[in-house]
Amino acid sequence: DEKKRTAFRKDNIGFIFQHYHLMPTLTVYENVALGYRLNPGSMGCEAMLEAVGLAHHRDKFPHQLSGGEQQRVAIARALVKEPKVLLCDEPTGALDETTGKAILALLSDLNQRFKTTLILITHHRGIAKISDRIVTLNSGTIQSDVLNPTKLDASQIVWS
Repeated sequence: DEKKRTAFRKDNIGFIFQHYHLMPTLTVYENVALGYRLNPGSMGCEAMLEAVGLAHHRDKFPHQLSGGEQQRVAIARALVKEPKVLLCDEPTGALDETTGKAILALLSDLNQRFKTTLILITHHRGIAKISDRIVTLNSGTIQSDVLNPTKLDASQIVWS
């Protein structure tokens, strides 16, 4: 039923949206705390903000941040609850190379440390190379579904 589906999503699934969906009247810390309140993880809000490089912006509001910083708040909000499945819609789309690689490394670490399943949607073929499995779609149709024999570390991605 709907109540069970809602509880399952709350407890098991995290979302990183391409367009952030931050609460404009909440601070950076409060936006991340929303995710933590849904399903408290072991890391906590302060540590997560530190991990995404935003601890010094904890008291700012979304309109006071750049697009890349807003994206990192959205990523922290999703990660802080340590979901079993994390759906990521272009999580590095608004980020520069250095920050993008750091976020991908953080996502990879979460995958390894907490055994979180990441479903990463990207148009960047280089980013796809950090995955264990690559499913390529075209207009909603699966074009290929392959195990990646040459998985890269985030630092090895060619960013162009």
